[in-house]
Amino acid sequence: LSRTLMRFAFLAAIGHQVTYTLVEGGIFSGLRTRVSAIHPRLDEFIHCHLCVGTWSGIILASVYRPNLLADAVGQRQSGGRRLANWAGDAFLIALGGRVWNEGLGLLRRKVQLKQKTVEALEQGDRTVIEHPSMPGISVRSQRP
Repeated sequence: LSRTLMRFAFLAAIGHQVTYTLVEGGIFSGLRTRVSAIHPRLDEFIHCHLCVGTWSGIILASVYRPNLLADAVGQRQSGGRRLANWAGDAFLIALGGRVWNEGLGLLRRKVQLKQKTVEALEQGDRTVIEHPSMPGISVRSQRP
């Protein structure tokens, strides 16, 4: 079980990194521009973490064949069952990549908020800084 969880965590992290690099990485900005010019749907796809992440999960499941959802019993599986396990693994890896993306995004936002707070304090700025508690919901701090 621990080996399976480690494989899942690593494949999800790899999927996240591949997705993030393709969707936001500077090295692929020229490619994104060229692909975006081909068709509006491709533009939508190449800028979508969920879309690219799903395909990353499919590719990783195809290459590594992790059998995350396979039965522990050593029985020979039917073709349909193997296909279902592969598809489940692909979407599970994509979901794990999404969890990595959201978790790292939350950390990134917290760091940016702290950086803004430090910069405001260094400049002697008394501007009220919003401290988001939930996505879409903000709690404004009280003025001293």
